[in-house]
Amino acid sequence: MFNFKKITVGLLVIGSLVACDNDEKYRLIERGKVDAPKQNVVQDSTQQNKEPSFNAPKYHISGAWTNDEYYIMIHGSSDIEGASKYTLQKFPKKGKEKVVKHLQLTESTGNELTAIVYSDDSNKTSFLTLELNKEKTEITITMPNEKPVTYKKTEIMPSEFNPDYEWEE
Repeated sequence: MFNFKKITVGLLVIGSLVACDNDEKYRLIERGKVDAPKQNVVQDSTQQNKEPSFNAPKYHISGAWTNDEYYIMIHGSSDIEGASKYTLQKFPKKGKEKVVKHLQLTESTGNELTAIVYSDDSNKTSFLTLELNKEKTEITITMPNEKPVTYKKTEIMPSEFNPDYEWEE
């Protein structure tokens, strides 16, 4: 009888261990710790070539830019619908006419951005390209049927560029 008790206890211990082992396997599967067989994964080519967000050109176009004739300011639009909307304000070195263009970025290739130009008061749209140099200190803007125009990043205030312009406070 003593041997029968040992055998019974041994079988109960072994049975408990097997049950615990099976429970542990199910817990590991539920937690995702068990390696599932790998399936063929096709990556989207746009995901493979994505730049880190801090290096993307759209994060460097905002600010003040100048050349000999114009001072431009590019800043993100206050429109909540999308972060890829910008306003470009262009001020002449001489004169008082100000040009405002609204931009919606559509695509980016390297340091070149393509944008749709639209106006609040008309239904006309066109495209332009914005290309930053490697150092992100110069931007070249190309409008359809126009020659590319290059601007340099600047720290000067618009009123320093054109003191005759009536600047809004």
